[in-house]
Amino acid sequence: MTDLHHRLLDRLGLLLGAAALLGVLWLALRGGLPPALAATPGTALAELAEATALLAVAAVLAGGAFVVLLRLTVRPTMRRSCLFGIFLLTQLDRYRPVAGAHYAARHAALAPFGVTRGESATAAMAEALCLLTAVGLLVAVAAAAGRIDWSLGLRVASEFALLTTGLAGAALLVMVVLQRSVVARLFASRRAVVRMLVAVGHYAAMLVLTGAALQGLTALVAPAAPQDLLAMSTMVAAAWLAGLVMPGTPAGLGVRDVVLTALLAPTTGLDAAAAATIGLRLAGLLADALAAGAGLVMVALAHPKPSVGVDVR
Repeated sequence: MTDLHHRLLDRLGLLLGAAALLGVLWLALRGGLPPALAATPGTALAELAEATALLAVAAVLAGGAFVVLLRLTVRPTMRRSCLFGIFLLTQLDRYRPVAGAHYAARHAALAPFGVTRGESATAAMAEALCLLTAVGLLVAVAAAAGRIDWSLGLRVASEFALLTTGLAGAALLVMVVLQRSVVARLFASRRAVVRMLVAVGHYAAMLVLTGAALQGLTALVAPAAPQDLLAMSTMVAAAWLAGLVMPGTPAGLGVRDVVLTALLAPTTGLDAAAAATIGLRLAGLLADALAAGAGLVMVALAHPKPSVGVDVR
């Protein structure tokens, strides 16, 4: 596929995602959002602030997992605080309408410290594998606990999540073949395996916190709807996965919103589901902005000095 085809695919994905997000916003404004805001505007703002705080903590957990994985796969020559700051600083780059812009910005910040493009790609692959594993584990636990409403939409989404996790295992085998030295480093000791599992736990907790934020917003717009944290977290995981595999949609624009609205609608009603989804999107944007600001401060305070070949751990 040529560069022109890639650009056209990105633009098509962006346009479709934007149209989908506008559709969800219209549903929210049509019936789900105004009653909640008109009845209790203070409560609505407080719930939005709480959701933003939960998503900010989720970003911190994801940043911790990123630092663990990067130091296992690449062993960079910089402080943990600087690595963590770089992760937070590049959170807003996920919204840029260019494929891979987030990872390109992250690599640009890491490159002065001797991290090669191939090493950045390897770390990103490890990050994706741990994220996919966390999604699959969360869906499997929810299914085993009987918390999944096996309606057609959620059943398809859940089975897709489990299938994708299986594909993550196949990707790991490919990495074994292509990057044997990296895999040897990842699984060379029990301590390394434990760190990988810690990263998976961080990502699972991130999804659960996002589910908690969604639960609070859902309670605001649909108080009579059942509130099940595990089910909400599973819906979030399935929507996140849909946004990941759709090309040309920055931060899952539109795709995650449509999937999440469809999964919530059977229990909350379509308009209320759209309102909760829009609230979660807004809280996520605010949390990413806060994370980027904190990352900027952390990187500035760290005063890192590139020193290739010296491990300051």
